[in-house]
Amino acid sequence: MNKKIAVTVIGAGGKMGTRTSKNLAKNLQKYDLMLVENAPQGIDSIHERGLEVTSVEEAIAKSEVIVFAVPDTLIEKLSAIYVPMLKSGTGFLILDPAAAVAKELTLRDDCTFGVAHPCHPSFFLDQDTFEARMDRFGGEGGKQDIVMSKVCGQDSVYEKCMQVAQDMYAAEHVYVLTSEQIAFLEPTLVELLGATCLYAMAETVNEAEKRGISRDAAVSFLTGHIYNLTANFLGYIPGKPPVSDACKVAIGLGNRLVLRDDWKKIWDDEVLDKVIATMLHPKNPQI
Repeated sequence: MNKKIAVTVIGAGGKMGTRTSKNLAKNLQKYDLMLVENAPQGIDSIHERGLEVTSVEEAIAKSEVIVFAVPDTLIEKLSAIYVPMLKSGTGFLILDPAAAVAKELTLRDDCTFGVAHPCHPSFFLDQDTFEARMDRFGGEGGKQDIVMSKVCGQDSVYEKCMQVAQDMYAAEHVYVLTSEQIAFLEPTLVELLGATCLYAMAETVNEAEKRGISRDAAVSFLTGHIYNLTANFLGYIPGKPPVSDACKVAIGLGNRLVLRDDWKKIWDDEVLDKVIATMLHPKNPQI
């Protein structure tokens, strides 16, 4: 029988800590799971799940892999406290690349550090059940993929981290990238551009409703077109038919009226660095 991997989730009672530790708790045949939490509300939520809280000192001393499920803005402060406590050879996973790219994550030469982030369920993935289709976030029945990077360390330890990450996110596939590439995906692709555009669409649905258009009609029209156009632009429609000439004209106008003529500067590494710095330290904006 294979030896269990000793895994600790630090921040196990928080939003991401709860999601990841729930899935690891379903795989106790593979993992010796320890949960660390300081907030009283988080401790209560762990107890409500029928699980126990372990002291951070005990958990770190026993663990082969640490899942650091704390807010990005606290990684610099808290990793400086906990990373020196790691035993040599430990794998240390953070859940977002920002602190690693900004070099705010404390590192050690004798440990392995990585990033693991969910893609969330795509509307191009076929889900097996109604409940899975209702899992919009992923990891609770809805199929999803994840992206990972190795910041530094040993491949053998990173392989353990990948196994833990795939189970804690209940992921179908693992796409291995660099931390900088993951940071281009988030924040640049899905937050700076994607979330901004989608939020504007939601606001425009509200505007349509004010103009007397049925909200249900506006939502159906918007989401149906998003699905169709996404499939079209990404090449998922057989034959790759072009959009109409009128749509092409509207897209050109949108680049001027909705976006900005120079919006593609968000792809520049310098802009990404400033965006990450501002996201981690919003009281000291860099852009």
